[in-house]
Amino acid sequence: MDVPLLITTTLESRADAEKLGTLLLRKRLVACAQISGPVSSSYWWQGEIVSAEEYVLTMKSDELRYQELEEVLRAAHPYEVPEILATVIAHVSEGYRQWLEKELE
Repeated sequence: MDVPLLITTTLESRADAEKLGTLLLRKRLVACAQISGPVSSSYWWQGEIVSAEEYVLTMKSDELRYQELEEVLRAAHPYEVPEILATVIAHVSEGYRQWLEKELE
């Protein structure tokens, strides 16, 4: 298996997060999509500090699929500049690694 990744993005609504997660699951670009929230976010946007309620979509995938996953995320994401963060998973249990590899086939 390639290097496992934990990818996160944020969305304005739970429905948007569910739609995007399902799209990526159907394309087998992620093995798992989890939605958390709502969370309160504050950030700079167009020269101002803004606050918003968002939902966090956390996905499990691998380095091999990352480029296509990012392309699909950018095309389907409703935000002009979506947050797309990928973190290498340094350690993973053998059983979970096997499951992840199987589900990304």
